[in-house]
Amino acid sequence: MKRRGFSQHSVGGVRVVQEGRIGGVESDGAWVGHDGMLAVILRTVKPSTIEEVVADLGAVVDDARMRRDRLGLFAALYRRTTIVVQRGIEAGRFEDPERMEELDVRFAQRYFDALAAFTGGGVPTRPWAYAFERSAESEPSVLQHLLLGMNAHIAFDLAIASCETSPGSELAALEGDYMTINRLLAEMVDAVQADVNRTSPWLARLDRWGGPVDERLAASFLAHARRWAWRKAERFAVLPASEQAAWLDRWERQVEALARRICPPPGHRWRALPAAAQRLGGTREEDVPDLLDAIA
Repeated sequence: MKRRGFSQHSVGGVRVVQEGRIGGVESDGAWVGHDGMLAVILRTVKPSTIEEVVADLGAVVDDARMRRDRLGLFAALYRRTTIVVQRGIEAGRFEDPERMEELDVRFAQRYFDALAAFTGGGVPTRPWAYAFERSAESEPSVLQHLLLGMNAHIAFDLAIASCETSPGSELAALEGDYMTINRLLAEMVDAVQADVNRTSPWLARLDRWGGPVDERLAASFLAHARRWAWRKAERFAVLPASEQAAWLDRWERQVEALARRICPPPGHRWRALPAAAQRLGGTREEDVPDLLDAIA
């Protein structure tokens, strides 16, 4: 395995990482992960349209539903957000819909690459490795599982995908459409919470114990992570090639450190939520299929 460097003209996919991708990983192609079906699915995932991204995320969610795997929770949320962006493109809410679709596809490929590395015996980026490893545990709340995925994908992957889509001086032209996505996603947070609560009276009770704090945390984290990702993209776009690898490594470690604050190691309490809410806050395996249906 070796790290890839930055290429402004990266096109075409390989099994785990596209040629010339930023901050990605390369695998030896051995698919010996924790689940054979998921590995087979991911081996062929190279979406070229936003419709294909939605379909491929649906395949990951279906596999997770069958196995009651918390790994699918973020995939379900990601599928829902991708549909929101897709509808925004269709409704003409973006200045450059073709560029927005390209960004969506490049962004999604980084998630599929990370998941392929994890399930195929490779090594994803540090934030994704931590998020995927914690998905095996019931102690974290649904919100924590979702935030771990958002952290890895938005705080690290999004800026990289933005620089691939609009390299160098072209990045500034992307800002308007990038910020439009922020507004679209903010509109979605309450709807997701309501759907999750309808799925399980136990989870609705958790929401009453925690009050609106979890929705505020999710919405605030999403907005902050996207703003931070944009600032990182602006910095990376003008960075000399000789400094990129070291800068990416530092950034990757920063995002991993944030993941450990979002979801501390087992036995440690997450200070962002009230203690009473956290006592109800685990994610039970038997709830996973219904949660996936509600979120996706």
